[in-house]
Amino acid sequence: MAKRILIAYFSHGGENLIDDQIIDLKGQGNTKIAATALSEALAKRNIKANLFEIEPLIPYPTSYSETLARSKEEYENGSAPLINDGPNGFEAYDIVFLGYPNWWGTIPAPILSFLRDHDFEGKTIVPFVTHGGQIFLYSLETIQKEAPRANFAKGFAIAAPYINAAPYVIEEWLNENKEIVE
Repeated sequence: MAKRILIAYFSHGGENLIDDQIIDLKGQGNTKIAATALSEALAKRNIKANLFEIEPLIPYPTSYSETLARSKEEYENGSAPLINDGPNGFEAYDIVFLGYPNWWGTIPAPILSFLRDHDFEGKTIVPFVTHGGQIFLYSLETIQKEAPRANFAKGFAIAAPYINAAPYVIEEWLNENKEIVE
């Protein structure tokens, strides 16, 4: 029986810091680009995956400095903001690719909310991160703490300056880890 796959991700599409420059991503955040590339790579292998964007009910500002301030406060307080409902039928998924930018060395608060809102028992979490140089840092430990009954598979990381290479990074990862999705 085919595995049911979900690609759940949080992405900030406003201003981002890339190579020490603030760049406006105009709604298409790096993690969204990576999640879409993952979905397309799986589709080329005739593997169906559903995309789900995790969105806070109060969106992050477009401004880099304002988002930085809010995310720092959430990090320091351990906040888990309200997020959008879904995805429908979460209990039926076997594999959850969990995508996020590395904020403050760990997962952003909306990912924390998603982990707390869902039961991951028996599911396999495959993390993927977009980053400015810190790769996963403490995020894997945080995910394991929040979803202790999940299984974990090796994920992949894509540096923000090289986001256009996401399809190649993902293809390489799929070639090395095809047993996870097949």
